[in-house]
Amino acid sequence: MQKCELCDGNSFHVIATEIREGPGTILQCDTCGLVFQDIQQTENDLKQYYNEEYQKTNSLREGSVQTPKEHFDDSIRAFKAVFERIRPFLAKDKRVLDIGCGTGELLYMVKPHVAEAVGIELNEDFARFIRDDLGITAYAEDVNRMDFPDRSFDLIFCIMTLDHLPNPLETLSTMKRLLKDNGLIYIEVPNRGEALNYFLPEQNRKRFNTFFWHRAHYFYFTKETLSGMLKKAGLAANISCRHQYTLVNFLNWYFCGTPQKTFVDATSKSHLFAGESAFEKRMNGLLDKTEKEFQAILSDTCTGDSLCCIAKHSGK
Repeated sequence: MQKCELCDGNSFHVIATEIREGPGTILQCDTCGLVFQDIQQTENDLKQYYNEEYQKTNSLREGSVQTPKEHFDDSIRAFKAVFERIRPFLAKDKRVLDIGCGTGELLYMVKPHVAEAVGIELNEDFARFIRDDLGITAYAEDVNRMDFPDRSFDLIFCIMTLDHLPNPLETLSTMKRLLKDNGLIYIEVPNRGEALNYFLPEQNRKRFNTFFWHRAHYFYFTKETLSGMLKKAGLAANISCRHQYTLVNFLNWYFCGTPQKTFVDATSKSHLFAGESAFEKRMNGLLDKTEKEFQAILSDTCTGDSLCCIAKHSGK
């Protein structure tokens, strides 16, 4: 019988039967509220999925299967906000590990500031790009199967990856084992409590809900369930929230019920007008001011798209 990864409960109810790719089942634990996808895949299934299928349905440009370089170029600007969050913890004597490192965007930013940067990424083309084009050590393996010595790293990053794993508790335990005594783990996961899941007109909200659930995500965390998972792994954590998408993207979903065509637009296009008239300039200026308040509201109310966590050994 299936058990909840967080509380070991075995009573669940269905909250969705359609996901981004088509039919699928999303369950919620009746005891602790953890949300997860009812899907079973072997380690070989996962490798095949990330090497052959993932980019077809999760490309940063709708309708396009990107090369690793194209993916890197489109996504790196979104990692600037992540880099600024972890920058205070970087030092020339630090050794860092990035689990689920994509095409190495964060590793590329971090490398000049640390002694050594290492990445793990299941997509073999992405890992090869990191090694050959960025000159950074990267492995196309499951971190739980890697033969790193205990207490190897000062900093471990796991950005939008924990939710992709069928075994997040095992992976958190691995991170704890690999972390030096005074080391830190920085994690980001999609936020189940994201405003777009709850505060759109009904028809468009249903469209976003279907877009939000997709095959790659095994788990969907709230602040409470992420905190519980970290505590169970023996990690003490501070959790906050941020939103990487713009107000214009929110309005696109609100009025049209569709995503923008590219990730770049969704995360950086904050203006509605391209001209230089007085009206257009002032309207774009108004949007700039509103964008700051929009981001502050989502952060303060924990309704942004990303939960952000700084964790360390809890002493247990």
